[in-house]
Amino acid sequence: MKAAFTPNCPDGKSGKLCAYEAKKRAGTTGRVVGCSDRDSYKDFMLENKLLDAFFTCDARNPIEVLEKALAANDGKEYDLCICVVNISGAEMSCILPVKNGGMVYFFSMATSFTKAALGAEGVGKDVTMIVGNGYTEGHAEMALAVLRECPALKELYEAEFA
Repeated sequence: MKAAFTPNCPDGKSGKLCAYEAKKRAGTTGRVVGCSDRDSYKDFMLENKLLDAFFTCDARNPIEVLEKALAANDGKEYDLCICVVNISGAEMSCILPVKNGGMVYFFSMATSFTKAALGAEGVGKDVTMIVGNGYTEGHAEMALAVLRECPALKELYEAEFA
C-alpha cells in the first residue's frame, strides 16, 4: 500500500486505531492522510506520526474532499480508503479519491451501500468495496496490541475513556 486515506479518522476511537495500523502497514515510503470537519486531534495525529497529512472538510461534500485529498497526496489517488465517518452522505467522498483497482472499506454503519455502489458505477470508479459489520474475529486483541505498540495512543485513550 502506497497511500491510504481515512475520512474522520482523528475523531473517533476506531479512526485513530485505523490510522495507526494504516501508517504501520504503509511503512516509511507510504502515505496516510486523514481528514475531519474539525481539527481537534490534528496536532496529536501529526506529532505522533499517525498521519502524514491532515485537512479539514465536510465529508458530505465529495468534490471538496476529492480536491483536498488529492492535494494532500501530491495529486495522486489512493490505494485504500477506510471510512469511519459516522454520518450519512459520505460515500462518494470515500470513493472518488481512490484509484481504479483500489479498495474502499466502509467501517461506518451510517453508509448507504446503495449510494456507494450506484455512485461508484455512476462516476466510473472500479473499486473494491468492503462492508464492515462491526465485528471482526480477534478485534479486541488487535486493538490492545495497537495500544501496547503506541504509547501516545494508549495515554490518550486512558485520559479520554478511563
